[in-house]
Amino acid sequence: MRKRYNHAYTVAFSLESGHEDGYDVDKLAFTNAVLQRVLDLNKHDEWDEAVGAPFDTYEVSNGLE
Repeated sequence: MRKRYNHAYTVAFSLESGHEDGYDVDKLAFTNAVLQRVLDLNKHDEWDEAVGAPFDTYEVSNGLE
């Protein structure tokens, strides 16, 4: 079996709220902001630039060792 690897990436996004510390940002606001970011990345084909290289990678065990 071929080796498999798990890669961690970061996708940054922003959103606006009514408070300086952002304590009023809830799950729905986060969800909408992340989904909008994904739509924007797809629309402008900017995934490579926005995501970059993985910041963490590890080999996934296939359970046969």
